[in-house]
Amino acid sequence: MKNFATPFLLAVITSLFMFESMGQTKDTRESFMYVYATYAFQIPGGDLSNDYGDGSDAGGGLGFKTKSGWMLGAEATYFFGNKVKNNTLEGLLNSDGQITTMYGEPGQIVMREAGYKVMGTLGKIIPVWGSNQNSGLYFRANAGFLQHKIYIESIGNNVPQVLGEYSKGYDRLCNGMMVGEFIGWQNFSENGAYHFIIGFEFTQAFTANRRSWDFATNQKIDKQRLDLMYAIKLGYYIPLFRRKQSTAYFYY
Repeated sequence: MKNFATPFLLAVITSLFMFESMGQTKDTRESFMYVYATYAFQIPGGDLSNDYGDGSDAGGGLGFKTKSGWMLGAEATYFFGNKVKNNTLEGLLNSDGQITTMYGEPGQIVMREAGYKVMGTLGKIIPVWGSNQNSGLYFRANAGFLQHKIYIESIGNNVPQVLGEYSKGYDRLCNGMMVGEFIGWQNFSENGAYHFIIGFEFTQAFTANRRSWDFATNQKIDKQRLDLMYAIKLGYYIPLFRRKQSTAYFYY
């Protein structure tokens, strides 16, 4: 009887172990810090569309992803464009439509959009399919500070009307608080380096002109502005100190 009971008991224990193994589900969720770089194609809206055309946005940030899929971080980006719709230097042009250098010759002036955003971010990854619980639909809220102006450059630094402090009378510097939203796809691959983000970002900035005097209109501009941005955004992420979770759940 003893000779029969021992193999039978071993068979039962082995069967239970195999059944338990077949029913287990590995927890792939992870928590880690990360750094990232981004690029966006940007279309202006609101008051911003009266001043500039389409442009670009490039920058990066850092943050922390929790095991439950929350992402908290900070981001800074520089946005720029070559189309300035309002030539604030028209009052400096001569009858031939040219600006004159200190030597009495036609000067060359470059005008373009230049600005930046600094913001805190809070987002949530919602896994939708597959075993990778660190990737999925991504919703994010942003809040911070935005500034933009007309960047004015005198080629050769020979147009004194726009050099140094004088350029501030023409650059229409604006800044203020901003909020924003992002919706897209966040991917952190379990193996390899396919850590990226892609989606749409919307920005609303509540700004005002910060110069004490505008030379182009010969007055102080006090109007409150609503500057909008619509962007298609791409980003590449680098996880730091990443450690895979070994927790497993068993079903009986």
